Amino acid sequence: MKTVLRYLLSLAIGVHALGALAQPDHVGQPDHENETLVINGCPIWPYTRCPGADLRHANLVGRNLVGADFRGADLSRADLRGANLAVANLTGANLTGARLTKATAANTDFKNAKFIGTDLDSARLMRSDFSGAEFIGANLEMARFNHAWFVGARFVASNFQETKFVATNMKSASFDGNYTLYTVFTESNLDDCKGCKESWK
Repeated sequence: MKTVLRYLLSLAIGVHALGALAQPDHVGQPDHENETLVINGCPIWPYTRCPGADLRHANLVGRNLVGADFRGADLSRADLRGANLAVANLTGANLTGARLTKATAANTDFKNAKFIGTDLDSARLMRSDFSGAEFIGANLEMARFNHAWFVGARFVASNFQETKFVATNMKSASFDGNYTLYTVFTESNLDDCKGCKESWK
């Protein structure tokens, strides 16, 4: 009987040892590639549906949020550096103090969104719609807005150094006290734009 017990014990130890060897190196570490992040009931993944979500101060660095529905969401002070917001809907979203450095948001809907103190340094925002949006004290340095729409948008005391507004629609937009060193407005529609300069045409 003792011999049988010794055999079973040694077998159990061997199986445990083999199992330990088979464990991947990242056990105990978060698997960011497969991890599902949920913030205040909002799952953070492509095409998520979270209109009106509370995502204040959320850490969304590098997240893939393609096609996400964030209409009216509160993303104030959220960290979206390097995030992908292509074809997402952020109509009426609050992005006050949010960080979107090097974020990608092509063909994204930002109509009536608030960008107060928002950092959009080097963001890629081509073909997106910012009609009716407010940019107050925002940093848009080196951001690219090629073919974007800013109909009726408001820009106050924002940094546009080396910003590219190529072929954008600025109809009825307003500019007041912005920094525009090396800013490009090539082929943009500036009809009825308040504060726009002739030299921008």
